Amino acid sequence: MTRSNYGSLILSTDAFLFALAYQVPPVILGCLLRLVIPYPRLKAVVLFPGTFVHELLHLIVGLILNGKPVTFSLWPRKVGQRQWVLGAVGFTNLRWYNAAFIGMAPLLAIVLAMVMTPALIGWTLRMEDLQQWLIAAPILSMCLPSATDCKISLKSWPLLCLLSLFLLWQQYRY
Repeated sequence: MTRSNYGSLILSTDAFLFALAYQVPPVILGCLLRLVIPYPRLKAVVLFPGTFVHELLHLIVGLILNGKPVTFSLWPRKVGQRQWVLGAVGFTNLRWYNAAFIGMAPLLAIVLAMVMTPALIGWTLRMEDLQQWLIAAPILSMCLPSATDCKISLKSWPLLCLLSLFLLWQQYRY
């Protein structure tokens, strides 16, 4: 059986749950990498693919939503006694309508990983799965928005309030 079903749409609940469960091994491995590596410079090298994807997603969403990116850095720098910034993107046009999307952009890495999940039907653990998990581990470990990303997202508080009201209305209208 071939693995030609990568990128297929996740249409059923079973396929969605499988795609979600398939991400558990790389997430655990990525978190272990972040916790176990004691040297910041080595950690920056190991997590570089995740940092690259994280910052690239900020940049792409910022370009699409007119965030006007002005800086892009993947060079790690020390910002405190024990804290490092592994990458950054600077914007000049963060507004109420785009800040939440730009700040939360790294979450799109989870969606991409789920789309790359093999088909549930006929799936068995193979060497390709282990290879994919090793590649995905640093990326998925860095896909959560940072504290700075969350602060940026709060600039969209009017949009977040409207979205919350809409979701409440959807929940209780029936």
